[in-house]
Amino acid sequence: MTTRELHLAFNQRAMEVASHKRDKFFPQEVDAYLNKAMYRLLEKGVNRKFQDTEINLSHVTALLKKNKILEVIIPQTNDPMYEEHLDSVYTTIPPDMYWLVNGRVETINDPLNCEVAPTLASTTLQEWVAVVPFPSPNGSSPYYPSLQVTSTSAGTLYTAPSPISAGVTSTSSAYVFINDILEELYSHATVRCYWERYRDIYYKNSFIFVSYSNLGTFSITATGVTTSSAAQSATSYNKYNRALISNITSKNVALYPVKVNEANFLYSSLRENVFYNTRQREVSCDQTQDYFTFYADDSFIVTRFYFDYIRKPRTISLLLNQSCELADTIHPKIVDLAVEIMRLDTKDQAYSATVQDIELRTQ
Repeated sequence: MTTRELHLAFNQRAMEVASHKRDKFFPQEVDAYLNKAMYRLLEKGVNRKFQDTEINLSHVTALLKKNKILEVIIPQTNDPMYEEHLDSVYTTIPPDMYWLVNGRVETINDPLNCEVAPTLASTTLQEWVAVVPFPSPNGSSPYYPSLQVTSTSAGTLYTAPSPISAGVTSTSSAYVFINDILEELYSHATVRCYWERYRDIYYKNSFIFVSYSNLGTFSITATGVTTSSAAQSATSYNKYNRALISNITSKNVALYPVKVNEANFLYSSLRENVFYNTRQREVSCDQTQDYFTFYADDSFIVTRFYFDYIRKPRTISLLLNQSCELADTIHPKIVDLAVEIMRLDTKDQAYSATVQDIELRTQ
C-alpha cells in the first residue's frame, strides 16, 4: 500500500470518524498509530523467531542486515561505565539497530597453555565526533525551508526532500526533519548519526556525527535560520591489533556464540555461580542502550564481534509520502492493529468488537 492508501484504510476501519461521532484524526496522529502498530508486529515476529504463521521471515527480510562486523575496543580505565576488576571489551551499538538477532565473537586462546590467554598488542583508534544542536526555527512560517546537513570534507550529507524542502507550517513539525535526517544517514558509508545520546552521554536536542576520519565541521542550515555547526574533535581508544594475530606462535582462533545476560543476572553469571561463568564456548555479553560488552576470563581474549540484526524500519509518513517498507502482505494487519490501538487509547466502546473482528478474520 502507498502511504495515502494506509491512511484511507485506517479511516475506513475507524468508522466513527466517517460518521462524525468524533473529530477527524490529524495525519500525524494516523502516522503515529501506524508506526506503533508496525513496530509491535515486527517485534512479535522477532519474538517468535520468525516462526509465526502470520508474521514470518519474508516480512522482514529487507530489514535483516547480514554479517555486520565490529572490532571490539579495549575499555580505558577512565571510562566510567566499566569496573576495573572486570575483564571486558566493548563496542558501540549501531544507530539503526532495532533488534539483535544473533551474535558470534572471535576468540583466541593458547592450546598449549589453556589457563593463560595469548598476548596480543593493541593499537590506537581515533574516533571523530561532532555534536550539532538542531537549530532554532526562523521567525515565521514556513519553518526550516531548504534545510541541509553538510560537512566541510564530506560535502552535502542531507537535503530536505519535497514537500518539506519548502518548509513546514508548525515548529512542532521539526521532528519530521530530525527523523528524516537520521534515516537518511543510517546507511551512510562514512558517517554514523545519533540523536541526543552517544556513549552514555546525553546531548539535548542535538545530532552526534561520528566517523573514523576527520570530516571537518558539520553544519545544519536553512533559509532564515541561524546556522548550527560544530567541528569534529578526536578521542583515542585502544583496540586489539588484529593484524598481529598471525604473529602469535601458539593460538586457536575460533568463532563462538555469545550469551546475552540480563543486567540483574550479570554479576551472578560472572562471579557467583561457576556454572554460569563466561567461557570461550559461550562468552557472556551485556547489551545496554549504547554498548555491547563482552566478558572474558584469564584463558582467552575477544577480538571481534559478528552479528545480525533487524534495523529500524523506515517511518511511515504521509507528509513525506513515505510508506511502510515491510511486505505488502502485512499492511492490512498494521492497519487493523493501528485501529485497535487507537480505540484502546481513546477508550472507545467499540474496542472489544474490533478485537473480536480481527481475531475472526485471522483465524
